Amino acid sequence: MNNPLVSICIPTYNGQEFLKQCLDSCLNQSYTSYEVLLCDDCSTDSTLAIAKDYASKYPQLKVLVNPQNLGLVGNWNKCLQEARGEWIKFVFQDDYITPNCLEKFVQAIEPNTRLIVSERHFLLPADASEDVKNYYANVVRTLSNTCNNSSLYYSPKQLSNAAVQNMAMNFIAEPSLSFFKKDILTNIGNFKSSLKQICDLEFILRAGTNFGLRLIPEKLCAFRIHSNTTTSTNISQNYFVLRHIEPLLLAYYLLYDEQFKNFRSHLSFLNGLKLKLYFKVKAYKAYQQNLLGQHQHPMFNEGGPDFMELRTIKKGNLLVKLISLLVK
Repeated sequence: MNNPLVSICIPTYNGQEFLKQCLDSCLNQSYTSYEVLLCDDCSTDSTLAIAKDYASKYPQLKVLVNPQNLGLVGNWNKCLQEARGEWIKFVFQDDYITPNCLEKFVQAIEPNTRLIVSERHFLLPADASEDVKNYYANVVRTLSNTCNNSSLYYSPKQLSNAAVQNMAMNFIAEPSLSFFKKDILTNIGNFKSSLKQICDLEFILRAGTNFGLRLIPEKLCAFRIHSNTTTSTNISQNYFVLRHIEPLLLAYYLLYDEQFKNFRSHLSFLNGLKLKLYFKVKAYKAYQQNLLGQHQHPMFNEGGPDFMELRTIKKGNLLVKLISLLVK
């Protein structure tokens, strides 16, 4: 394997607290053929000042400032648009990578490799409770405890069926733990702006169920868990969307999006039925909550051309209504 150019993409927004640790880890890699691309989404704290100070000292760091706030997914896609590398390595502003991270990922590339992830490393706050520690150590889904696999390669078929068995749960990896070839975007597209919380899961499922993935059984990237993360903020501010709309959207894409055509071909008969029933139950419950809470979500607008498949199932048949009573 030659030394392909790797783009480390750091999308930032008000990330001053941990940005220096993030940048230090990215700019001190044992692998040398890389660029660091930081895209700032109109931060109002000292994020940009920190980034520009580092850029004045490290020529491999390029800092871009969006003329207007693009939002989380928009900024991720801006990184992809501007990246020059053959391979993409996201590192979020709260996270950091080990000094040999890029070297290990590049060494794992084989001729047909398009997606690689490392073992999960959740970085918890010092005051995390024992329950929180136990959840991330023993309960949270990972590739290792979700897929029964004797090798480090996970096939599209394995990932497709595991996704249905663990609906809307990210058992693969966060973007900071992933490494993918940029040319896959030609086939699968960028991150979907319609999703706010599970946009990373949907994207990595799109990639993995089309190309498979390789796992590096080492903790090369630390994914920080704290109260100010986008995940925590989303949960507190957008409960209806996250609880009802996001899982429904994901199921919709899995069932009808052209980019998940291969995913559907890999499903067992029973998992295919399970996914369809999941979609119907989620559609019914989301529709009812939309009415009760007067959310007026555009997904349920009668006149719009989007999500046509919802028109006939959102009110639910008897079986769907019965199942919905048993599902939280």
